[in-house]
Amino acid sequence: MEKVRVGKIVNTFGIRGELKVDAYTDFPDERFQVGNSLFVRFHNEDVELEISRHRVHKGYDLITFKDLENINFVEQYKGCFLYAYRDESLLDEDEHYVSDYIGCMVYNYDKEIGKVVDLKDNTYQDIFVVDYNGKQVLIPKVDAFVKNVDIDQKRIDVELIAGFIDED
Repeated sequence: MEKVRVGKIVNTFGIRGELKVDAYTDFPDERFQVGNSLFVRFHNEDVELEISRHRVHKGYDLITFKDLENINFVEQYKGCFLYAYRDESLLDEDEHYVSDYIGCMVYNYDKEIGKVVDLKDNTYQDIFVVDYNGKQVLIPKVDAFVKNVDIDQKRIDVELIAGFIDED
């Protein structure tokens, strides 16, 4: 079963094993629910851990794992990414995981401009980060620019205004 990245452990919090997590998911309540398992990628191995506590504090999710309720047991995980199994039931129709967009080719009026290398989560809308001849082009994921997304064909069609891409 495929895993998706759902957060990054940025620090410990207190001495009772809480981990401060920068969430990369639109579904933190579901992903970080007590009793759920997450995978901590530690030294290129996925360590499966069960969540025993979860709360939000100052914009960060604080997570404690079962049987690791001491700072000495979790300090080694600072900087590690958290993963969970991909769950299509969390998505609405026409929604996709960030990983689905990565690698899609972007076409502006049928002219290939580059490949999606990231999708930034902005307060107002998501932004495609496209590699255009070694430069990053940022394209807002809004209907005014994005005309078609075909995840199966790994193709995104856009219509950008003049001057949007520096073609020099």
